[in-house]
Order: sequence, then structure tokens, then C-alpha cells
Amino acid sequence: MLSNNGLPSASLPNWRQSLNRGVMGAFETAADWLLDHWLGLMNWSLGIVLLGAIVTPILAWLGIEPLAGWIFRTYHAICDQIPSHALFIFGHQMALCSRNFSLYFGLWFGTMVFRRVRHRVRPLDWRLAILLCLPMAIDGGTQFFGWRESTIPLRIVTGLLFGLGIIWFALPYLQQAMDEVDQQPNALKPPTPRTLPGQTSSAIEHV
Repeated sequence: MLSNNGLPSASLPNWRQSLNRGVMGAFETAADWLLDHWLGLMNWSLGIVLLGAIVTPILAWLGIEPLAGWIFRTYHAICDQIPSHALFIFGHQMALCSRNFSLYFGLWFGTMVFRRVRHRVRPLDWRLAILLCLPMAIDGGTQFFGWRESTIPLRIVTGLLFGLGIIWFALPYLQQAMDEVDQQPNALKPPTPRTLPGQTSSAIEHV
């Protein structure tokens, strides 16, 4: 019997066999964990993003400027942070603009609700999903081209609708995919060696 690299498996040293088993075991453990906790991981990730945006102005208000400044600069990778588009707490700007904050809040809130109905809710019709995303596209697009200036309330509402629409459309499909993989646990495991005619048990142990 040959190993993955085309050499006889019996020629693999013991340390290599142990390493292969360890790597495969770690992969299976990580895959099983992800199948069980992918939604919780998404909840926590989005929650941390929102919490960081809220904590930043509070830290600045408390006088912890170095940490607040570092967090604020980090969030610049996902938000333009234009002051006129932002929300303020205690006179200090949040790390996310109003539209991005409401969008991430919509994503987070959608994942929290989905936890309760994950096996019962059906995916949102793609036409309705587009309808929920369209207001933000129109509001942001017309402002981008300089045709008009949006307002804080419009940015909040359109961002929230966008986030909820994306979550309602995408998560049921993702849940279906996870369920299909979870119903086939052996798909992630290597095949069990079979005894071939003339093959001894000692040879199987080297597979």
C-alpha cells in the first residue's frame, strides 16, 4: 500500500507516522469545533467589532488617549471615519461611522436572532434581499457622486437594512451547508486500512 507521497507506507519512519496522525487528528478536531461553533464565532467577532467602536470614545473621554487612538486607527481599515458621518459619545467620535456601525449592528443582531431559528427559517428571496440592500446603494451612491448629501438618520436606516438583508439571505444557506457536512463526519477522516490478501497485521500498523 502506498502513502500520499507515492512511497510504500511501511517505509515511513515512526515519527512521520505519529506526525501524520497528530496533524490529521488536529484537523478533525478543528473541523468539528468549527461545525459546532461557527455561528457563535460570528456572533462574537461582530460583537467585538461593535464593542470596540463604542469603547473608543469612552476611553478618550476617560483620558486613555493612547489606547483610544490605537483602536481608532485600527478601525480605519474598515471605515473612512469621516467626522460629519460619525456618531459621538461624550464629545468623542466613534471608531465606525454611523452607516458602518448600523450595518455591523444589523449583521450582529441578525446572527443573534438566527441562533434561535437556525433550523426553521428559510433563506430570504434574492429579490427581497436586493430590495433591502438597494436603499444603501442609492443613498451611498448618490452621495459618492456628489449629487446630494446624506444624513445621519438615513445612513443608520440604510446600513441596518443592508446588514439584516445580507444575514437573512446568507445564513440559512450557510447553515444548510454546515448541516450537510455534519451529516457526513467520515468525509473528513482518512479511510480505515483494509487487510489485503497476504498482508499481515504488522504491515497494516505502518499505514
